Amino acid sequence: MSSELLFEEMDKRIAEDNDRFRGHMGMSVIGGDDERKIWMDFHWCLPSSFEGRMLRLFDLGNHIEDQLVHFIKKTDVFDVSAVDGNGDQYRASYLGGHFGGSCDGFVKRVIDEDPEQVLVFEAKSANNTRFNALVKLEDYQAWSKTYQWQIHCYMGCFDLKKTMVVVMNKNNSQIYSEIIDFNPEIWEQAQEKAKRIISSDKPGAGLNETDWRLKNETEQYRGTYLGHRLPPSVNCRNCDSCEPDMESDKAAWHCSRFSKDLTLDEQKQGCRDHLWNHNLVRADLIEEECTDDVMAYRAGIFTFYNVTADKLGDKHFSSPEMRELSKIDYMFTGISDMEKLRNFFDGEFDNLEKVQVMDEDNTPF
Repeated sequence: MSSELLFEEMDKRIAEDNDRFRGHMGMSVIGGDDERKIWMDFHWCLPSSFEGRMLRLFDLGNHIEDQLVHFIKKTDVFDVSAVDGNGDQYRASYLGGHFGGSCDGFVKRVIDEDPEQVLVFEAKSANNTRFNALVKLEDYQAWSKTYQWQIHCYMGCFDLKKTMVVVMNKNNSQIYSEIIDFNPEIWEQAQEKAKRIISSDKPGAGLNETDWRLKNETEQYRGTYLGHRLPPSVNCRNCDSCEPDMESDKAAWHCSRFSKDLTLDEQKQGCRDHLWNHNLVRADLIEEECTDDVMAYRAGIFTFYNVTADKLGDKHFSSPEMRELSKIDYMFTGISDMEKLRNFFDGEFDNLEKVQVMDEDNTPF
């Protein structure tokens, strides 16, 4: 095998092993301006937008940040704690556990007038261009709103008044550092935004389809993001019967159909009675025809139904079938399309494991 093919295979495996199903909404993303993406990621609707090379780059950044902590601790100038008593990163959690993040640690002996004051410690890495822009600005918060909101979330959760940020240049190891004071208004804005997104049952307007941020994404990603088709993964987060439980402290999702809280694994698997969140279906909902087991839709002159496993029939489709139909705007060109669809899914509801996967890697259209 040539080195080129080897590295292609390596990046392919890295991408395949990447778990895109994050259990919570991250404090590291809440400062972003695309609320539609944040909502869709929280509801496990979007495919991963990162190839293996980018994932390797992220991992390199994590190692650089760990290295920063290691060297700072060796100096004995500052007192840095990067992990808790169990050896885990310090976790910030809010809104029933649905909004959270892992900070790089805490640091003391930073403020001369009050050496025992505890600060949030946040380490970042940046390429040469980005790093030089930060040095020129001399303002970490102006450099990145996303990073700004992230540290204010940590300060708000841990009730701390300052953060020490350290940024390393990936190209030459140059270091930039800054002390940032807590701004309670930013923390309030972040909480309000997170609560609004978590409690909403539908995504916001989002980016225009001509936006440059979508141009380099795959057709699958763009189509899902823009609502032109249903998500590639059928799971509990995008089911009409499930919603986040804001009263819990364990980031629980509740299934109203089975009256139970779902584990993370159960949420990923989905079930044979999945019905799409109707706000994701690009068709008109016919509310008067909907029941607990049936969601009725109309697209043009075509009326069809998203149904549970025991209701399959003429124009009555499972959620995996609905996903395939969404790719052709719920319009059949002939009986051959129906036969291909039915033959592909034939007998799937006799095999629970096959139903639960419900992934897009093997689809008829």
